[in-house]
Amino acid sequence: MRAIRWKPKPRTGKADSQPQLTRLHSLVQRIQRGDYPTAGILAQEWEKSWRTIIRDLDFIRDVWKMPLAYDERKHGFYFTEPIGKFPMVPISERELVSVFVAQKALQQYHGTPFEQPLRSAFSKLASSLQGELSVAWADLDAAISFRGVETEVGNLDLLQQLGEAIRKRNEVEFEYQKLGEERGEVRAVQPYHLACVANQWYLFGYDLGRKAIRKFVPARMTRLKLRKRKFERPEDFSIDKLLQGSFSVFSGGKPMTMKIWFGRSRAQLMRERKWHHSQKIKELGKGEIELVLELSSFVEIVPWILSWGRHAKAVAPRALVRAVESEAREVLKVYRKRR
Repeated sequence: MRAIRWKPKPRTGKADSQPQLTRLHSLVQRIQRGDYPTAGILAQEWEKSWRTIIRDLDFIRDVWKMPLAYDERKHGFYFTEPIGKFPMVPISERELVSVFVAQKALQQYHGTPFEQPLRSAFSKLASSLQGELSVAWADLDAAISFRGVETEVGNLDLLQQLGEAIRKRNEVEFEYQKLGEERGEVRAVQPYHLACVANQWYLFGYDLGRKAIRKFVPARMTRLKLRKRKFERPEDFSIDKLLQGSFSVFSGGKPMTMKIWFGRSRAQLMRERKWHHSQKIKELGKGEIELVLELSSFVEIVPWILSWGRHAKAVAPRALVRAVESEAREVLKVYRKRR
């Protein structure tokens, strides 16, 4: 692009409210129209100085490496070849990591009712960023990834309907088959909340038959119907409060202090991760630790302890120790039957 002598248009004094990245993208799209806009026209359209637009054009050509050129006969800018996706995104290093992690995390919501709203929010965030570092997305894609339990395609319509029922405050009716049951049971529910916990979707709502709040796994629902009857969700309902004493989604009565011993070979794994918001780690020496949790149910913590094999042992309360011992004996019976 040749240096162009152009008398700058007077500044309007209007505040710079347009994010730089948004303007750069729009300039590329504007030039792609093919009508050879001049720097002066672009400056007028964006209410910027001529020098600001020239700097933007230099950035598009020199940093984004786009085939931008100036036609002396038509006195305007154009691309010498078709433009694909922008190869680089200019943002700060901290923003880059945060946004990319968010973008990768969106993949686990693909096909769910939350995908489009999340992508919209992500796009708005990304378009407003400006900074000093440009990194190719492809390079980061090889460095960061998320792995989880994929949502079954057959459940996507059901999740969409549940999300709509929650938003519109409609009661729902469905046939539900609990684990271990041979037949399903018709349940009528006022849906309060839909959450993905530990890579599993759950519906939390008021069960009209049992007159209490219950949780349901959408994958175990069939024949879902949206009732016309409306309801009002209690103002004091809180999913955080509901799950406060749970290790994942199962909660009971009053929280108890639970202590679990971990040998040296697994202790470091405990230190490296936040397993529960209440966790505390007590160093025992020789690399061993005691993990302390405040939980209200044994349902999830017992199989979790057993999953660590001989490297973990329930210490307290005594009821937890008995629960783990009982489950371990049942597991042993299974293996003995197979001999």
